Amino acid sequence: MSANITIYSSPYIIITQRDDGYYIQSLKKGLSIDEFQKILNSHPEIKVTNFAVIKNALVLAPQDPKKFASAKERVSIEVSGDELRAYVTVNVGQQEILGTEIIKEVVLELNRRGIVYGIKKDVLLNLIVGKTVLIAEGELPHNGKDSQNRLYQIKEAKPEIKEDGTADHYDLNLINMVQEGEWLGEKIHSTSGKEGKTVFGNPIKPMPGKDYPIFFDRKTVSALEEEGKTTLYAMRKGAVYFAGDSIGVSNHLEIGDNVGVKTGNVDFDGYLTVKGTIEDNYTVTTTKDIEVLGEYGVGSCKEINSSEGSIYIRGGIAGKGKTVIKCKKNLYLKFVADAEIICDGSVHVGFYCLNSNIIAKEVILESLKGQIIGGNITADIRVLAATYGTPSEKRTNICVKGFDRIALKDLLDNLTQEIEQLKTSMNQYKQQISIFNLSDAGKSRKNEFEKLNEIYNNIRAELQAKEEARKNITGYLKVKGEGEITILKKAFPNTFFEIKRIQKEIQKPVLRTSFYYSEGTIKEL
Repeated sequence: MSANITIYSSPYIIITQRDDGYYIQSLKKGLSIDEFQKILNSHPEIKVTNFAVIKNALVLAPQDPKKFASAKERVSIEVSGDELRAYVTVNVGQQEILGTEIIKEVVLELNRRGIVYGIKKDVLLNLIVGKTVLIAEGELPHNGKDSQNRLYQIKEAKPEIKEDGTADHYDLNLINMVQEGEWLGEKIHSTSGKEGKTVFGNPIKPMPGKDYPIFFDRKTVSALEEEGKTTLYAMRKGAVYFAGDSIGVSNHLEIGDNVGVKTGNVDFDGYLTVKGTIEDNYTVTTTKDIEVLGEYGVGSCKEINSSEGSIYIRGGIAGKGKTVIKCKKNLYLKFVADAEIICDGSVHVGFYCLNSNIIAKEVILESLKGQIIGGNITADIRVLAATYGTPSEKRTNICVKGFDRIALKDLLDNLTQEIEQLKTSMNQYKQQISIFNLSDAGKSRKNEFEKLNEIYNNIRAELQAKEEARKNITGYLKVKGEGEITILKKAFPNTFFEIKRIQKEIQKPVLRTSFYYSEGTIKEL
């Protein structure tokens, strides 16, 4: 470069370029700051470093040449901190920007800086003087997707009462039966994601998806590995159950006809379905749910007992004063006559309860044909029926022991806290299991991995039990007062009501009302 190049000349000033920068010489006064700024705007390659020199040159003209600026880089490139974007600023004259040489300069500078990915050719061909523009852009990584589990849905045991004018039906799906080879669930595997790239061409690792395990009983459920998916199938015919989050197929005994002379008494560890009936004087005992599906129900069998589950008798029971029914959970039956029932859960009767003794949490006859006639009904929480007693005034005794609402609310609060603690603990173990899967540690430390699964499932099972208890208590707290007897249609005279030891004798017909205990007395709503 020559020692002195004139960049701009007028009767007022001369701007020259030297090896160390730009100089201004003023010849006479008369050039304003605004006019000088316009001159600078036409020379984007000039970077002002001393405004005082400019001011003195214009205000105190004439002045000898003095340095006021340095030369900007012709091509300036800046890269963002994450290396995903590169910006270029071109500082040349307007004529140069229209030529091809400046494009070559930009390309050379990009190459010198190592910027090789995501260069925007359209921007390169349309550079703008002095404007910072995005010249290259990297690609963000696409993180992997978490695994997704889908499992067989256990149907809620909810009785369906059909009153079509010709026959009264009481239907319920209590046991969830599957055949060998039937679908039980699937896991869509997590994905590793797609790498990104910086403008320097360096890979950016994606975050792999979390791999949530799918739990199943390996003795009764098989897992078929396919492309990106694991599918679970039943290894045998049986009843679907969950232990925590682990799905399995439990022992299930299906008796195609009756329990009687051919079968003898039945004592079974698992689920039981009886397609016919249970004959007189025979006993059925199981650990899990029992279904008796015969259309005409059960006669005077000796006992039906489920130590851990529920019982469904589709056709009802006529016990002739001999039959005892016991269950840990709920009892569902079309009708009951002359039988004794002891149930830790709720008793749901479709149409009538005749001369029977029942002890349960709740006794519910939801049909408008539901009648309680004779016998002794004892419930902890409530009794609900359309009709109590008969026009002939048959003695009918209804007793609700009642409950302490404050104590029940405290129990609910404690349960809620315990549930939240269990959820926190469960999520921690779930995260540990997920990390095991991600690092493939489940293969090298199999025992530790299986122990984590066992702890997780135990917590999950405890959580489910507490959530079921909370659901039940929430339902109990919806009862009016601290014990309730609801009359949907009519209670006849000689019906005896007792709630929390407060007694009420029905001496004349009572229509559509509720009696409940509150503040030491029975109130009517």
